[in-house]
Amino acid sequence: MAQGKQKFKARKTAAAGKKAASAARGLRKGGRVIAPKKTRVIQQQKVKKNLEVTIRKKIEHEVVMKASTKLPKKLSLLKAPKVETKKDPGHSSKS
Repeated sequence: MAQGKQKFKARKTAAAGKKAASAARGLRKGGRVIAPKKTRVIQQQKVKKNLEVTIRKKIEHEVVMKASTKLPKKLSLLKAPKVETKKDPGHSSKS
């Protein structure tokens, strides 16, 4: 009677075979969408940013109202113009 266990060749799993095949294929074209790991933290940052913007706008409005009531002359505010990006008219998307 033989002693010890029989030796078997290690078999590749399906996942290992796919991984090796994709590594041999190389890099793929196109962008990647990577989901954030900390979605809750990102959500909290958005809420915090919105609160900061809202508070700042409220304070600015109050300051403008106080300044306009104190000045004898009407207070006029200048707003920054919106910046629009235009495409080159020479390049068209049609062929």
